[in-house]
Order: sequence, then C-alpha cells, then structure tokens
Amino acid sequence: MTSVSSPPEVRSGLPEFARPDLSGTRRRTHRGSFLCHAVIATELTDGRTRISRLRADTPLSPRPTIASGEEPFVRGGDAARIRMSASAAGPVGGDTYVLDIHVGAGSTLVIRDVGATLVLPGPHGEASRWITRLRVDEGGTCVWVPEPVIAAAGCRHHHVIEAELAADARLLYREEIVLGRHREEPGSLSARLSVRRSGDPTVVQQLDLGPAAIGSSATSVFGAHRALGNVIVVDPDGAPGPAAAAPDAGSAVMRQDPACVQVTAVGQDLPELRARLDSAMGLLGEPWASPGPRPWSAVPR
Repeated sequence: MTSVSSPPEVRSGLPEFARPDLSGTRRRTHRGSFLCHAVIATELTDGRTRISRLRADTPLSPRPTIASGEEPFVRGGDAARIRMSASAAGPVGGDTYVLDIHVGAGSTLVIRDVGATLVLPGPHGEASRWITRLRVDEGGTCVWVPEPVIAAAGCRHHHVIEAELAADARLLYREEIVLGRHREEPGSLSARLSVRRSGDPTVVQQLDLGPAAIGSSATSVFGAHRALGNVIVVDPDGAPGPAAAAPDAGSAVMRQDPACVQVTAVGQDLPELRARLDSAMGLLGEPWASPGPRPWSAVPR
C-alpha cells in the first residue's frame, strides 16, 4: 500500500477545467485555485481484500480504519475500510476536488466520512467542484455512506458522482444534501449522479437547487424543503423491495432495473430527511428494514 501527499498526477482523464498548470512551482487549476486529487484502490490477494493504493493531496485525507456499525454486503467480515476526512473546510469557491475509487475484482471496500462536507463561497465568486469517479470490477463490492454535503450561503457548487459497475458488482451508496446551515440562506448546488452497469445507464440524475437554479423553489420542484437524499442499491442477485412505492409524500422507492433500486426523499431539515430515507429503506426487507433509525452516520442522532 502506498500513502503519500503530493501534487496531483497529470491524467488525461481529468476534465479540462481540472488539469493543473505545470508552468509554475505550484500546481493550480486554470482559475488559480488548487486542484486536490485522491486515489483509493483495493485488490483481492490470497482471498483477502487489501488496500493497493492510497494517496491524497491536502486537504483530503483518506485513512484506513476498522469495522464500525452496520456494513451491508460485507460477507464474512472481509473488507477494506476507509474514513474520509479533511484538514480544512471546503471545497471553497474555485477549488476542484477529484476522488478516484477503484474496487478491484472480488474485493470489498467500505467508505465513510469523519464529518460533513461544508461547501463555502470563495473570494472571487467562482464555482467549486467535487468529482468522484468510482469503478467496481467483477465481483467487487462498494459500500459508500458519506456524511451530508452542506451548501453554505453564497456558494456555487457542482457535485458529480460517476459510478461504473461490472455486471456482477454490488453497490450501496447513500447521499444527503443540505441547502444552507441552520437558519442560513441556501447556497446553489448542482448535483449529478450517474450509475452504469456494463456500460449501460442505470441511474442518471441531474439536480439544480438554490438561488442560481431558476424555479427550484417552486412547489412542484423543491418547495420549502432544504434537504434531499438518495440511496442506490445494486445487487446482481436481484434488487430488493417493491418495484415502486411511496411511503409518504416526501419519499419514493423506484426499481430502476432488475438489479437496482433507488430510494429518494426530501425533508425540511436533515433529521426529517434521514427519518424518511430510513423508513423507505424499511420496505426493502432484510437487511435494510429496522424498527428504529439505522446507525449509518458518524454524526450521533
């Protein structure tokens, strides 16, 4: 396993705006802000999952950890576990974070956060970006339960999740997005979620929320809600739960294909959102159903 903090590698796969300027002594995006790049990779060796690569640029700080709480899809206890943290608040306007995750064939990776991601405005009004590219190879499993992304007042943020799964790969991904801190006006956030299996789209969702998104506060779009969440479960043995259900007016369960189910919910605040996501996941049956809130989060409920 390698673990270093160093300037980002030059990769042709990086978006144009995220490619660093190598002409000076410090590496920045063409907007003058820093590019932070982190890489997490696992592989199956002698029947056990190991972390084959782990590197990050400041302030991103992924660290290996031990089992904690519930871990669906983790069979026999074999998994590599990573906790994401940051040494500073952000991303700040103008910053670009790129996170590459590669789950090798047959291996299992559990990713959680130490705390919420607070997106802040920058001094020049530039947008910030967080791009995560996840690849899960044949027979691999990824359980990813990050803490909330909070769009602070004045920010403009693009949050992109791109997941490429093999036909027999497994995925649990849960996201929570909150517009503004307590008693604060919301920031503007554009969130794109894309999940593909064997190259075919399974879930493709684009959401534009906050003051910069015209009409997002309409009753038919987001209304008075300040929190939005999704749960994506991909299981090649068959998607759990009903083909479609609406536990209440603020949540829905949708079968996207024979192997994938999506739970979507909104709430006026984070506790209401979490309660609705937990309730909707109860319709999926074991191991998802629970008489009380699931301890997914690092933040006490």
